[in-house]
Amino acid sequence: MSEGLILETERMILRPWTEADRPVLAGFSMNPVLMHHFGKAELVDDSAERLERNQRFDREHGFTFKAVVRKSDGAIIGNCGLKPITLPAEILPLARADDIEMGWLFRQDCWGKGYALEAATAVLEWGLSRAPRVIALTAATNAPSWGLMQRLGMRHLPAWDFVHPDVVEGHFAGPSVVYAKERP
Repeated sequence: MSEGLILETERMILRPWTEADRPVLAGFSMNPVLMHHFGKAELVDDSAERLERNQRFDREHGFTFKAVVRKSDGAIIGNCGLKPITLPAEILPLARADDIEMGWLFRQDCWGKGYALEAATAVLEWGLSRAPRVIALTAATNAPSWGLMQRLGMRHLPAWDFVHPDVVEGHFAGPSVVYAKERP
C-alpha cells in the first residue's frame, strides 16, 4: 500500500487519508461504541495524530491504514490496512523484524454486511505479497474481530497474547489476542 496506492474491492476503495478526512477520524476516535474494546480511560480526539501517523507510515514504510470509501455513495465507512509493528519487543518478543500488523475499524451501521471481510481480504493478500507474515491483534473480548481473523485464515498464537500497555488497568477489554497468517 505505497503512498497514494489505492486498493479496490467490489464495493469499496481503500485510499490514503487526507486532511479533509479529519472530522471522520475524529468521529471514530470519539465514538464510544467503536472504541469499546480499546480499553481507554476516556475518549480523546486524536485525529491530528492519527492522520500524521498514517501519512508518515505511508511515506516511510509504503503502507498504512487506509480510508475505506464505499463506492455506492462515497462515504468513508472505516479504515483498514497495514502498519509496522509499533509495540515494543518486550510486549511482542516473538515478532520478527519483517512482520507487519493488519487492522480495521468500521462504523457500526456497516457491521454484519461483509465490508470488513471484503476489505481485510484484499489488504491481507496485498500484505502477504510483500511480507512473510501478517499479524493482527485485538482485545480477547472482541469476538467479532478475532472471528474475522479466523475467517481470513489467520491462526491464534496464544504464546503471543499480552496485556496491551494502553489498556487501563481493570478495563473489561483485558488482554489482547494475536493472530497471524504466513505467506504460503
